Amino acid sequence: MTQATALTILKLGHTTFLTGAAGAGKSYVLREYISYLKRHGVRYAVTASTGIASTHIGGITIHAWSGIGIRQKLTAYDLDAIEEKANAYKRWNDTQVLIIDEISMLHASFVDMLDKLAKHLRRNDAPFGGMQVVFTGDFFQLPPVVRQGNEYESIDVFAFASSAWKAAKPVVCYLTEQFRQEDDTLTNILNAIRLGEVEEDHYLSLQETSKKPHADDHIKLYTHNENVDLINRKAFDALDGDVRVYAMVTKGKGPILESLKNNCLADEILELKIGAKVICIKNDIERKYVNGSMGIIVDFEQDNTPVVELASGKRVSIKADTWRIEEDGKVRAEISQLPIKLAWAITVHKSQGMTLDRAEIDLSRAFASGQGYVALSRLKSLEGLHLVGFNPQALQISEEVREMDYTFRSKSEQAEIAIDKYTKEQLQELHDTFLTQSGGTLVELSEEDAEDIQDKPLSHVVTQEMLKLGKTIKEIAKERDISEDTVIGHIEKLAEMGDDITIEHILPAKKDVTAIKKAFKELDTKKLTPVFEHLKGKYTYHQLRIVRLLLP
Repeated sequence: MTQATALTILKLGHTTFLTGAAGAGKSYVLREYISYLKRHGVRYAVTASTGIASTHIGGITIHAWSGIGIRQKLTAYDLDAIEEKANAYKRWNDTQVLIIDEISMLHASFVDMLDKLAKHLRRNDAPFGGMQVVFTGDFFQLPPVVRQGNEYESIDVFAFASSAWKAAKPVVCYLTEQFRQEDDTLTNILNAIRLGEVEEDHYLSLQETSKKPHADDHIKLYTHNENVDLINRKAFDALDGDVRVYAMVTKGKGPILESLKNNCLADEILELKIGAKVICIKNDIERKYVNGSMGIIVDFEQDNTPVVELASGKRVSIKADTWRIEEDGKVRAEISQLPIKLAWAITVHKSQGMTLDRAEIDLSRAFASGQGYVALSRLKSLEGLHLVGFNPQALQISEEVREMDYTFRSKSEQAEIAIDKYTKEQLQELHDTFLTQSGGTLVELSEEDAEDIQDKPLSHVVTQEMLKLGKTIKEIAKERDISEDTVIGHIEKLAEMGDDITIEHILPAKKDVTAIKKAFKELDTKKLTPVFEHLKGKYTYHQLRIVRLLLP
């Protein structure tokens, strides 16, 4: 299927599986569809199965967006807890199109949890609560994994095996063009892996790259964390300069705490120097960096905070962050640590979604189907490959995936046949119907108006986060270039939605709060003008509005 046909199908509004080999242009089609939704005012959400994958499409992880987090199941309590978070509830109900990239790494049970949560929050028993879901990815790439200690273990229970996937019956768009690889040899090897037809000449072509000399500018990809840690330690020790040590702070005990440590990926003892290559392992609340952002330590602030220069050239200060596990509203385990790790070498899992000019790759200990394919498909040509370890198992692909691939190809061909039966005018009418039903507009919006509608941090949510940082109303207004009235409006909206807000630092003095509350009570009103006049203008309308938030 061509990219143009895939876009035509996406615009119909059906839940869709967009797939194809690495370099087939899946990300391009996504960007074009997102642009289309944006221009027509349809609310969408861009997510991915992993943090680093989300960085390539300008989104966040589906775990964070959905509110599910690290939960392994959804109880009635969990559903209520997520619903009580007004932001999550609003997100699920405002969004008409949910995009999930790198779907191969989502376990079937998580897809079922998404479906369950969507139906609950949207009060709609249709698959995924009636929203369009766009699954994107390639099941020939890495399967779902769980972390066991310091390593990963494959759990081949793919998203397409979920009850939700089967019920939704996604339309399959299988892209067949190739845009990444620059030489036929690498393309032929990758196609052979997908078809299960790897031959001797393919192995020989790969092994020839092992004769290349070592190069320091090659990023190193390994299948196991222990190899990555060893390389990073060696490179770190070779740097001059003082070592800064950061120890993890923990609360809780037992298996819950250990599980949290394993899932968050943070080091219990982290050592840093100027010049160290690092990767971020968590999204920053202010979006200064995201999970998967890579950079170099260039400085330390007076309080020992490391300053990282990201690949974009932007410099950011990395503060300690917190991970926690909650049960029944209580924190059972909590850790605090800098959300970065050394990154001269990274695992193949972390590389998924990247495009690399050069890489040193060791596949001698591959343990999961798709690892070899993912690692090799990161490259544009064999010229940039230095293979330092290899075994034939690295090129094996799950038979279940290969069988499903034939099914996906067949369904994609059926979709093409079906779409060809429509005239251009009929397709336009169907596209317009979906836009209208999704709350969009048939007339393209200006860039400014489109930005206001789309799935970016809602303005009141940004205000909420700045309040948590201790910012005053005046400071928030100045930093965001908005009026103080607008800021207070955001606070009132957050209170109305039942969101957690921090206002203690913006309240008037205690005696003034008491006087204002008394006036509201005596007059039996929540209107501002009568209270303002009753108190003879002693307090500003801003002060009255803030204190009004404290009233029952």
